[in-house]
Amino acid sequence: MKRGILPLALLMCAWAGAQYNGNKEMRHHGMLHIVEYELPVNGSPYVDEVYKKGTITIDNAKGTLEEEKLMRFNAFTGDMEYMADGKSRSLLRRENIHVVLDGLHYEVHPYRMKDEVFRAFFNPLNPGEKVVLYQRPLKHFRKPKMPEHGYEDARDPEYFDASTYYLRIDGAPMVEVKLTKRDLLDHLEAHRGELVTYIRENDLNLRKLADAVALVRYFNTLEALP
Repeated sequence: MKRGILPLALLMCAWAGAQYNGNKEMRHHGMLHIVEYELPVNGSPYVDEVYKKGTITIDNAKGTLEEEKLMRFNAFTGDMEYMADGKSRSLLRRENIHVVLDGLHYEVHPYRMKDEVFRAFFNPLNPGEKVVLYQRPLKHFRKPKMPEHGYEDARDPEYFDASTYYLRIDGAPMVEVKLTKRDLLDHLEAHRGELVTYIRENDLNLRKLADAVALVRYFNTLEALP
C-alpha cells in the first residue's frame, strides 16, 4: 500500500509546484493551499504608453523625407514603435533617422558593449554643443520574488529605469559615463579646476540628471572662451 501512496504524494507535490507562479500560500490544518491570483506588473516598458504624434526625419542621397506618425518608445526593447495601417511597426535603427516625440529628440548612434558594436536610440540632452551628454532610455524587467514562507508576500514583477549615459566630444565615438562627480570630471579633465569650483559654488549633485547637464553645458562655455 505504501508503495502506491508515495508516488501519488510526489505527484501532488509536483503539481502544486507547477501551479505556483508567485501566488500566495495559505496553510490550514497543516495542509498547503494555493491562493491563485494574477501578479500585477508595476511600471511600463514604454517611456509613455500612449501613442503620440511625432516627426520622423530620414536623410538619404535623394534628400530628406519627413513624416508625422503616431509613435511611442519601448525602452525595454529599444524600439521606436509607430502606427501604420492600424498596426504597430518599428523603425530601423539607422544613423540617418531622427525622431522628435513628445518634446524629446531621438537619434541613432553606435555604441560598444563587450567588444561588439550596437546601435540604439539616444536622447541628446544639450544638442548642438561641442560636448553632448546623451541618455540612452532603457528599462529592465525585475522578475517577481517568490515567498520563502507562507506568511511572506510575493514581490510584484516590475519594469524599472536603467537608463545609461554617454558623452560625445566633437562627433567622436560615444563614451559611456556614470553620473558621478569623479567619472564626469575624469571625462572633462581639460577644465577640472574650474568645474570643481562650479560644482561647489552651485551645490551640484551630479547624480541628478539636470545638474549633470548643467556641468556639461558649463564645460562647453569654457571651451568656447578664447
